[in-house]
Amino acid sequence: MRANRMLRLAGWLAMLLLALPIEAAQFHITPDGTPKGQGSRTEPWDLATGLNAADVVKPGDTVWIHAGTYRGGFTSRLAGTAEKPVVVRGVEGERVTIDTLPRDERDNSLFAIVGADTIYRDFEVMCSDPLRKTKIPGPWPADIRRGNVNVRADRVSLVNLVLHDLDCGVGFWSEGEGGEISGCLIYNNGWSGPDREHGHGIYAQNARGTKLISNNVVFHQFGYGMQIYGSTKASIKGFEVVGNIAFMNGCMKQGSAPSNGIMLGGESPAERIAVQDNVVVGGGIRLGYPWGTTNADMICTGNYSDGGLVVRDFRKATVSKNTVIASSTVVSLEGAEAALVSGQRWAENDYYMTDGRWGECSIVEHGKSRGATFAQWQKDTGFDANSKFTKGLPTSGRIIIRPNAHEKGRANIVILNPAGSPAVPVSLSSVLENGQAFRIVSVKDYYGPALVSGVYRGDDVSIPMKPIAGTPPIGMPDEKLPITEPHFGAFVVLPGAG
Repeated sequence: MRANRMLRLAGWLAMLLLALPIEAAQFHITPDGTPKGQGSRTEPWDLATGLNAADVVKPGDTVWIHAGTYRGGFTSRLAGTAEKPVVVRGVEGERVTIDTLPRDERDNSLFAIVGADTIYRDFEVMCSDPLRKTKIPGPWPADIRRGNVNVRADRVSLVNLVLHDLDCGVGFWSEGEGGEISGCLIYNNGWSGPDREHGHGIYAQNARGTKLISNNVVFHQFGYGMQIYGSTKASIKGFEVVGNIAFMNGCMKQGSAPSNGIMLGGESPAERIAVQDNVVVGGGIRLGYPWGTTNADMICTGNYSDGGLVVRDFRKATVSKNTVIASSTVVSLEGAEAALVSGQRWAENDYYMTDGRWGECSIVEHGKSRGATFAQWQKDTGFDANSKFTKGLPTSGRIIIRPNAHEKGRANIVILNPAGSPAVPVSLSSVLENGQAFRIVSVKDYYGPALVSGVYRGDDVSIPMKPIAGTPPIGMPDEKLPITEPHFGAFVVLPGAG
């Protein structure tokens, strides 16, 4: 009897221990860590070892990367679960830089992610190679090896990263289901070839689930801000592109118009697409590739697009509550054959045109474009019955605040300032708590001095709209980047004093 009671007690204790929560482990990576380290604070790993310690790092664990520069290409095989992702994170307040400059000829220079259910956040990925021009045409010249963040795994999140001077900021590929790019600053990516400028801020495809691209600031790429494109063998199904800021992409093309801030479409039908509440300055938004196929469905609502709006061959679409600005041809509907109108609803849009030498609107069918006045556009398409068309620029200012989904006290701010005021008062009550220290930086000079800093007391904060040249691309110190202030500025609110 005593033995039976002891066995029952042991079984009960074992069940109790199994039911108790197990505290997640924390591991450490430093520039002077080694492959022989244990991943502890006193015996840290090097980066390559830590990113491959999938047998040690378990779901729910955190891997901390400490301040310093880590050079070369790296592959992360860490994997969590959908309920307990692994977190790979730069230490708060420390500048962590991964420089993808190849270590040798065998180094592919990629920051490659092949392990599922991981969150990568709060560090910088860049390339210090000064070569930005090649004589070799095409998208894969042998002498351009700048690398990128290359995601080919399920449910990977990239959060609050700074990605610049790579060949492409992020390759977000369809081998991975869903995932997220959120709160990242992405700029100066790409290179110049004899054929054209190459390299986008985000290049994305998706086949399963839904990819979320949210609250990023994407600017000064050599190519597009975001290209969501699929060939006949690549899928573009399931995207939510929400609350991003994209400005002056394609600005390295001397004498040319900016590239699209958002370009979506290809030779594979796009479906389950939402493009909502984005701000695009320069280049506009294109939904539907110029030589692409017929697409399924999309929603385009609440966007601010300075550079026009083009929609091509969607069987079903809702286009509403957008503000669209262009010098000419403020909006265009394209069809490989007859333009599709029966499955589309366009309403409550505000259009502004400043020149008009190429017409107010256009309709493209069978390879031929015809200009139309806004009244003709309304009659021929049946769209925009309650929308507005204005000759001239918007005269009222606009302040847009996007709180960061992953860090309390952080937010992106857009200031549209047509009056050119030298400073604009902004309420930060939706971001900061009373008594909280904060600083505000320009996205063009993220690592530079704060434009404003202090302790929040509930009053409006005056943000200066002085011209900021921005950080030139590595290897191009004399490049003249476009000045957008005082009429447009993008900023980041950060918690803490510095």
